[in-house]
Amino acid sequence: MDKHMYLWRGADKLSFTFGDKPNGVICKLVTVKDHIFAATTTNNLYHGEVSFRDSASPTLVFKRAQFDVVDLASNSEHLFVVNNNGHVLKVNPQDMSVVDSIILKEEVKYCSHGYKEENEVVKVKFIAVSDQAALFVTKSGQLWASGNQPQIDVNSIEPKKVKFFEGRTVSEIACGSNFNVAAVRKTTKLMKDDTDSENELEEEIFVNSCPQCLNNVMLSPGSVTSSDTCLTGLHAQQFSEDRSTNSISALSTASKEHVSLPEMDKKEQPTEIIANGEECLNNLTDSDKDEKRNVIFINTETARQFLTRQLSWVSSYGSAKEDIPMESVDRSTRLIKQNVSNMANLVYEGVKNVGGKVVTLSRHMSGSSDINESKANSNEHLEEQGDTYIKPTATSLALSLRCEEFPWSSSTGSSEHELSQHGLNERINTLSRTGSNILATELWTWGDVQYGQLGTGDTIKRPRPVLVTKLSHTGIRKISCGAFHVLALTLDGRVFAWGRNNFKQVTLHTTIDQSAPQLFTTKLSSNERAIDMAAGNFHSLVMMHHGLYFIGQSSKVGDMFQLDIQSKDESNSPREIFSSGQYSCCSVINEPAINVSEDLINDQMFLEEMLTVYQNLIKPFQKKSGVTQEANVYETMCRCYAELMHFSVLNVISLWDYFNHIGEAYEVAIVANIEEFTTVYKYYLNAICDVISLSGFMHIAKLIEVPQVVSNLFVHNLKISDVIKHSNEIVITMALQHPLCKLNRYKNMIHSLIKSNGTKMGVERLQEALIKWEQVHDEQDKRQKEAEVTKLFWENSGKLGESLRSPNRRLIRESKTYPLSILNSGRFSSHWFVLLTDIFIHVTGTTHTIHPLRTLWVELLPDSENVQNAISVVTPEDNFVLYTPTPSERNEWLHALQNTIKCNLQRVIGNVPPLARSSSFSFTKHNVFKDAKYTGRWLNGKPHGSGKLEWSDSRTYVGQFHKGVIHGTGKMEIPMQGVYEGQWKDGQQNGYGTMKYINGDFYEGYFKDGLPHGHGVKKEGHFMASIASVYIGEWAAGVKQGYGIMDDIMTGEKYLGSWSNGMKHGNGLIVTLDGIYYEGVFTQDVLTGHGVMVFEDGTHYEGEFKSAGIFCGKGTLTFRSGDKLEGNMNGAWNEGVKVIATLHMNKASGTAQPNSKPASFGKLCVPPDQKWKAIFKQCYQQLGVSEPVTKNFNYNEKSVETQKIWQNVASIITKSHQKTLQRKKLSTNTSNTKERSSETIDQLDKIPGFGRDKLTSQTYNEVHKYLVKAFESPHHPLGALLTEIAAVYTATYGGVRVHPLLLSHAVSELHSVTARIYEIVLLLFPALPRCGKEYILEIDSEEEQVISAATILHPILLPRVHSALFVLYALHNKKEDDAYWERLMKWNKQPDITLMAFLEIDQKFWKTTNVISISDNSLPYQHEPYFSEAIETLQQLKTTFSPLEKLLVVRNTFEQMTQAVQKQLGSTYLWTMDELFPVFSFVVVRASVLQLGSEIHFIEDFMEPYLQNGELGIMFTTLKACYYQILQEKTNMGD
Repeated sequence: MDKHMYLWRGADKLSFTFGDKPNGVICKLVTVKDHIFAATTTNNLYHGEVSFRDSASPTLVFKRAQFDVVDLASNSEHLFVVNNNGHVLKVNPQDMSVVDSIILKEEVKYCSHGYKEENEVVKVKFIAVSDQAALFVTKSGQLWASGNQPQIDVNSIEPKKVKFFEGRTVSEIACGSNFNVAAVRKTTKLMKDDTDSENELEEEIFVNSCPQCLNNVMLSPGSVTSSDTCLTGLHAQQFSEDRSTNSISALSTASKEHVSLPEMDKKEQPTEIIANGEECLNNLTDSDKDEKRNVIFINTETARQFLTRQLSWVSSYGSAKEDIPMESVDRSTRLIKQNVSNMANLVYEGVKNVGGKVVTLSRHMSGSSDINESKANSNEHLEEQGDTYIKPTATSLALSLRCEEFPWSSSTGSSEHELSQHGLNERINTLSRTGSNILATELWTWGDVQYGQLGTGDTIKRPRPVLVTKLSHTGIRKISCGAFHVLALTLDGRVFAWGRNNFKQVTLHTTIDQSAPQLFTTKLSSNERAIDMAAGNFHSLVMMHHGLYFIGQSSKVGDMFQLDIQSKDESNSPREIFSSGQYSCCSVINEPAINVSEDLINDQMFLEEMLTVYQNLIKPFQKKSGVTQEANVYETMCRCYAELMHFSVLNVISLWDYFNHIGEAYEVAIVANIEEFTTVYKYYLNAICDVISLSGFMHIAKLIEVPQVVSNLFVHNLKISDVIKHSNEIVITMALQHPLCKLNRYKNMIHSLIKSNGTKMGVERLQEALIKWEQVHDEQDKRQKEAEVTKLFWENSGKLGESLRSPNRRLIRESKTYPLSILNSGRFSSHWFVLLTDIFIHVTGTTHTIHPLRTLWVELLPDSENVQNAISVVTPEDNFVLYTPTPSERNEWLHALQNTIKCNLQRVIGNVPPLARSSSFSFTKHNVFKDAKYTGRWLNGKPHGSGKLEWSDSRTYVGQFHKGVIHGTGKMEIPMQGVYEGQWKDGQQNGYGTMKYINGDFYEGYFKDGLPHGHGVKKEGHFMASIASVYIGEWAAGVKQGYGIMDDIMTGEKYLGSWSNGMKHGNGLIVTLDGIYYEGVFTQDVLTGHGVMVFEDGTHYEGEFKSAGIFCGKGTLTFRSGDKLEGNMNGAWNEGVKVIATLHMNKASGTAQPNSKPASFGKLCVPPDQKWKAIFKQCYQQLGVSEPVTKNFNYNEKSVETQKIWQNVASIITKSHQKTLQRKKLSTNTSNTKERSSETIDQLDKIPGFGRDKLTSQTYNEVHKYLVKAFESPHHPLGALLTEIAAVYTATYGGVRVHPLLLSHAVSELHSVTARIYEIVLLLFPALPRCGKEYILEIDSEEEQVISAATILHPILLPRVHSALFVLYALHNKKEDDAYWERLMKWNKQPDITLMAFLEIDQKFWKTTNVISISDNSLPYQHEPYFSEAIETLQQLKTTFSPLEKLLVVRNTFEQMTQAVQKQLGSTYLWTMDELFPVFSFVVVRASVLQLGSEIHFIEDFMEPYLQNGELGIMFTTLKACYYQILQEKTNMGD
């Protein structure tokens, strides 16, 4: 049969029956006189009255009452019930009628804009009452009170919020007859000084009827700042992200907690007590009465309150599923607040489930400050109020997280491993903070102190509540008050009692009242712990693991009784106990007892020991430790100790819950959070080993005195002989190693869990956990031994130890114990090798060399005559050979070295450390890299791959290395010189690069052995400076050498010519801004000897010069008029020239020949074939061919050569393409350009098979297509060449200083360049005709196609240079073009008819149209202008670039004219020249092509010879004739 509870009056058992069978487990019992009221986990209330008949024993029948009960309380008159709505009903016990309903309402507030906020109803969660006073705790953990309580400024019948406890969350309350007790926790803000926490907690008042308030809410998420760390330990701004990662179970948990209780009623049957699969820390199913016990739940409240405040600006979050009370729906703020609180809950739940199945926090640790803050935070909760906690410095971070790879954590893992490591640390912080919150309780008492019931150790009246300091930070689970005494149960299972002791209800050995908390023990068992306790008016009830004990007032004789609760069968077990008045009760749960009490007791004792050590040893030490040099090692140890303690708290709680039938076996913290738990142990193990290796216990013992309490804990473990002389150091060592020594108990605990779990789900998880704890256990022995050995080593190594000692170094091997010698050492030198975890030390005599292991390569050497059992060691600056006496010793050393190296490298796969690795190293001896620090890739002791070098003189290089030298592409910054970026070879700049000099100069081009060499562009100075020039041309060994052009911006001169040794030297020409042109021979920057000078107006001089513009010696000066002076001239032309000469007058016609040039014009400058040789040379080098080959190869050699060239082309394209792709990756470009460039390369990197031997029209088209693509692609050598050539050509002939006289040079240079590019094309396609030859392809019977260099290259080359070239033509023909334009402007004002008449066009071409237009009755100029198609066609002349295209335009124009005429005069009409010419003139005038003269001149210069006699040639002649005809005509039509 189901048991529900046991009932006693005093110490005597009461029998009772349930009239209505109870639903759920009894979870609260109160009495009013002899009326007994019991509440169950399903919120039902049962009541009955004890009836006393004289003879028989008292009896009692329970009936169900129609109330929903969340909590119950009573004083001597009334029963108080908290219902689902959070209202408190005051009930008359006699007839169960409601006397009064107490509703908590917020005070009316005003927001800053003066609007009033309606007062909100606050829900009550649990209550405590006495005859004088009542305490209420709200959902959000605030304390309200009514009655007469002057200490907390309350004296009213209406409940008021207690200002004293603002900023704290109340977890437990109790009322004695004239005093009150509350257990509270600080709301976790990052604690600042207590002064400003007051202001911090002032909430901003927000009123939803006030428009400004609403605006502010929309605008500012003001309250969230990153420093607010809330209870859950997440940073506030993370909530929105984290919502996504919470597990479903967390969501459902959250919503279950909000489900209105009647609904729960329907769902829950009394049997479903065990929460399925939820984190054991959640107590879902017991009613809130019980949650009052379950400390975690209060955290949820705190968290929710905090989050709600932090998130009060979020309106869209929260889940809509929650039931929202009707009265609040219309008020948006409330909704927001409600949603937010749900949201807060979700986040909290998610965090709480963090060790559970699914949740991994999404945010990884964001850098050091984060961790330090949170750790600091967790310690702060453990501080007493006045303490200030020194934040750990950032340096300790690295140490505190140094979790050396354990054998079972995958040593290979990729970045995911690191990420999960971050997630893990984040979860550890969260859990640790939860643990610390649970511990961080404070017990406050206020009221009367006559019997010492305030626990202050005296009976002095206090005007304010007082803190019972002895119980601070012990994690109070429950408090219970009798009439004048108090009981408190702490997390480690101890019961403290104080207050009135007249019936020995506080302590047994006296009847004196106790004014300080006394530990209660039954003395019946050596290590006893309480499961529960309760205080009646004058008695106390304590449930130990070994029975239920009663002390205090009763009808029996004796001090202490064990009450009988042992049932015959095992089917039920005691749950919890209650006392009220003189009645006591023990509720029963119908489940067999869970047999883990042994483990729970052990765990609680362990926790108590940890707390003692923490409070008495760690805390005092932390205050002093700031001075030592290795301070952060000790700091880390203290922090890890605290973390471990917080985890033990979680374990105790979860184990206790499991013991109380809440949750499953695999939800106990050591199983559920195994990963976090073991990691915390490892961190602590690391910290302790670091301390051991530094002989730190001795150091701690010097700093602080060990308090007696700590020694007492550990003294019994020592042998008697030690006790006498037990020193501080031994106690400290024992105290700090204690958690590691006690690891074994986790294994036992899991064994008992497996036993009690039986066949239920989750056994696998328990077994996995068992294995993991065993590994931790074995690991720790090994690690402590290592640390001990290291400690001895440091102590004996003298000076060496002082300089190298650091906490995380361990000794692995050294050559005194395991012999190891170096090959070829001197006879008397002594060598000692020491291998530590991160360095290999080689000590010779008094000096030592340190080799970091990350850049140490070891391998076996095969045995040879001169050396056996040898290991070769390679480091960046030394290589040496070590050997051992025997092969087995050699292998041991080798493995030790390899494993240690492997531990120093990340993510090593396999058992041998790789040859290639990433690391950094500071060079001290290397001839080039001396004093430099290298970071990057290595290969067998040499930098190889990409890396970075930083010298001490602040030179830096970032780029590629090859076998220890700078090689590839890279960027070097030299402080006083500049920055070079480009290609390197053998440690020097070689290949293409750019150099920005420190003074602002800039060189871009080719380098050889660190100096500009080959083609390059150098810009010097800038517009503001005294010099500013641009040089484009050849360089040799860092100076200008060969052909080059120089634009001098200051003097306004442009020089085109030869250079030698950085100076103008050899043939050259200069044009100046004044329009003067010089040509001649330069010697060291000066024009001397024979030369030519032409003035802007056409006056010119040829003869001897002293320097530019200064005549000296024989010469001829020709004036515009054609008059000549011949003879000796001396002096500068702009000052006055001495002349001894003959004057020849020009008698000819009196008109000057305008464009006469001096005889030597164009002969004294660099011939076009000598220009830009470096660019072509570069191209040939790339293709791997020697410069143009004139001798004829035989066919065979040639094809081999061609094949070789093609292979080079393909590799150049691929390389160049890869480089651009890498660059693109760096600067993410728009996608479409990327796609375009990749298409072109696709077809280019295939080697085409056509165009090698014979040419047909089809292969020619393919070749042509290929070439067009190649010249367009920046990756193809031809494309690069063309770009380069076009750039220098435009630079030469474009720009401001253009001189019409440069035209002839420009034309000849273009011809030369075309020919030279064509030579290269021939290398690729040998089948094409030789240069200067023409080849006729027959397409079909009628048409044929002529192929030559020009046909192929002009369409490609001319568009690139057209702009510069055409400007020269325009300048050259300026006069004629201006005259031509003037006539056109006039003529084009005339109507068609007038113009036709003027041009004498045959009437038959225009009359007819005219007649038609008149018969249409329309005005004559509405018809389409004559020959409009022809005119439009001719206008296209400007849009084409090559001569052939321009000629085709002319041909099309003629065809259009013919078509127009044939429409009128029948299709058989043929032109005569006399008719054609005027009509063509008409078209030319109407088309008005700009600068027609220049276009004609251009075509003449570049037309291929074969065209001159063909049809195109004749048409071109006609066009020319038209142009000259227009120039001859008189301008006026009327003339």
